[in-house]
Amino acid sequence: MALDLAEDAIQFVVASVLVLVAAVVLYQSIAEFFTENTTFANRITDVTNGILFVVIVLEILTTVVAHFEVGGFQLKPFLIIGIISAVRHILAVGAQESLVGTESSVAFRQAQTELGVNAAVVVALVIGLILVRRSDVDDNQQADVE
Repeated sequence: MALDLAEDAIQFVVASVLVLVAAVVLYQSIAEFFTENTTFANRITDVTNGILFVVIVLEILTTVVAHFEVGGFQLKPFLIIGIISAVRHILAVGAQESLVGTESSVAFRQAQTELGVNAAVVVALVIGLILVRRSDVDDNQQADVE
């Protein structure tokens, strides 16, 4: 009982910190968008990156809250977080390459490799998410039969 209460208290603190982090990053991203002295394209890239980071933090928060309500380990939210994170990285690399350009063939190959690896990660995570959802549907159908 005391251990469960301590676990709940720690999860509440973690959830509170996640909300605070999301709020600070969102505020900072919006403030920098309007105050920085960089090109519009750079500001859009930065604010998009910040907002996607906030989405990732909120997905983690959702996982923590779901643990409060349901208990146990939730796989789907982590797959979604991974997909969002990989897409965020793809967008950041793509935007950086389009804004800065490629200075050498080595840098270009490295950027293309990063994009390819992240695309493969997205595909793998989406396949994993589909399999988990199908497994959930199969489990629900078996439960209905029994």
